[in-house]
Amino acid sequence: MGTGTPPQCLPERSSVTGRRSPTRTGSAGKRPVTHTGSLLPVSKRRGHPGGEVNAGGSGGRAPRCVLAQLTTSNRDDPLNAVRAGTPCVLWELYDSYKKFFKKEQVHPPQFKKKSKSRLSFTESDPASFEIDHTNKRVRLPKLGWVKCRFTQKMEGQHNSVTVRWNGMRWILSVQAKIEVSEPIHPSDTIVAGDFGVVRRVTFSDGVVVAPIDVSWAENRKAFYQRKLKNKTKFSQNWKKVVRKIGKLDSRIANVRKDQTHKFTHAYSKSHAVIVLGDLNIQNMSASAAGTIEKPGKNVKQKSGLNRSILRQGWGELGRQLEYKQLWQGGFVEFQSERYTSQHCPACEHTSLLNRAIQAEFKCVECGFSANADDVAAQNQLQKFLSSDNGGALLASGYRASVNSLWSGQSTDSALKQEPIEGVVQNA
Repeated sequence: MGTGTPPQCLPERSSVTGRRSPTRTGSAGKRPVTHTGSLLPVSKRRGHPGGEVNAGGSGGRAPRCVLAQLTTSNRDDPLNAVRAGTPCVLWELYDSYKKFFKKEQVHPPQFKKKSKSRLSFTESDPASFEIDHTNKRVRLPKLGWVKCRFTQKMEGQHNSVTVRWNGMRWILSVQAKIEVSEPIHPSDTIVAGDFGVVRRVTFSDGVVVAPIDVSWAENRKAFYQRKLKNKTKFSQNWKKVVRKIGKLDSRIANVRKDQTHKFTHAYSKSHAVIVLGDLNIQNMSASAAGTIEKPGKNVKQKSGLNRSILRQGWGELGRQLEYKQLWQGGFVEFQSERYTSQHCPACEHTSLLNRAIQAEFKCVECGFSANADDVAAQNQLQKFLSSDNGGALLASGYRASVNSLWSGQSTDSALKQEPIEGVVQNA
């Protein structure tokens, strides 16, 4: 998001990243909230008679509902549900062409083939759908009333509803507007985090987020991919294997999303300001194959590193922290991570030799050693506090949440350098 002053006087753009900050107009306002839920026919769910399936939480904000009944034709052919949204799809196509001819968008509508298209439709007319919490059902265009189970009540004024097929089940998303008062964050601390592969995120207050472990699902996916190459394309057995691979992809995504939501929901309540690295993940995970004229080196090793980077979902974690901090009254600052893992916090010597191995930091000048991710997180915090934005926050009453690199005990201080100097003196 990119901010650097207290939430009461956030600038419109950040001098570091140029990301937009939220608009605050008063003590209360309307905020769009998207309620999501999973929809599933009864006949395709085992062990849950009547469709009583708990779709899980999503950070305490998005109520979930599970579709318990679909018509027989929709069970056999999921495309029938999409036909219900044909008028909406045609309107979106017309609106896209209209924007293109008015030069409001660069490219015309891009049509996708069947294998890459998503079965979904959106209804933006509130009069065309209805949600009945009392009778646990929802009315969809041309589908009629469909039984649902709501784990939480959908608040606010419902503006639109979207139904899509994710390869395993039907997902229902309802966008609503609710009026909320201006939030005030319960904390006044500043913390910085460093992204990694061995550690998903390491924060300056000593909190370490474990990496995402989906090895079982990835091994099963590789097994089915090997079986897929021996099947006749578009045969029934080929389609069965494709569906199994799609279910495993959804499982991997759900595991990553679930762990991310649980952590960000709890951690956003702990600190008012969270500093994260502004990484270009697309370039970091680019292939090293090169070209025919200039072939790449260590292509297989780089491919494994790319999978490890994408598996952690750094961008999604930062996105969730960003909007959940706004809900709590705080904000997230993005800044560069350049040289943070090579800079010594004791003597301020920066060298590539300070990090000879991946996990350990050892200064070649003063001999200071610690975990490399811990050092990077502390340097991220110090870098932000030494900037104009960080100095303004400290002057307004905010304080840094830091961790002693040796003891591992979290402390709050206005200066990050104090516990590190104490450790060096004791050493």
